[in-house]
Parts: sequence; structure tokens; C-alpha cells
Amino acid sequence: MTHDPSDTLITTTEAAARIGISEITIRKWRWLDSPNQPPFVRLGPRSVKYRLGDLDKWLASRTHQPSGNRRSKDRSPGRHRGRPGPRG
Repeated sequence: MTHDPSDTLITTTEAAARIGISEITIRKWRWLDSPNQPPFVRLGPRSVKYRLGDLDKWLASRTHQPSGNRRSKDRSPGRHRGRPGPRG
């Protein structure tokens, strides 16, 4: 029987490092039961692991490709929405 690497379980610390966020953030997402968090496996009351394959799928689902169709609003260069323009 062969082991599928995507089924490998890793710790919260390892999962946070793999997806590039802090361990505190991933723990908060879990505590708040955020709908946008990566799936995890609860092995016991204080034991949580993440599957490598689930993390990879989660990251892939959040990958955005620029469409190039963004409409530019008619604004003066250097002006930001909500900020007053230069006085003159």
C-alpha cells in the first residue's frame, strides 16, 4: 500500500508557515469558525492537524488571475478615493 503525500497531516504551526500566515491567525480562524479557513482534522479536544492536499486546494481556490478588464474611473493622477485633492 502506498502513502499519498496529500494525505500527510501537519501541525497548525506547519500549516500556517505553508500558507504564509501567522499561527495566531490560523488559530483565530478556527476559534471563530471562519467560513474562509482551510479545512482541518480534529483528532481530539486539543489536537488539530491539516492535510497537505487540503491546504493546497484551499490556496488554489484563492488564487486570482488578473482579467485586464478593470474599468478605470476618471480620476486625476495621485488622487485617492475619500481623500481631498490638492489645494491651489
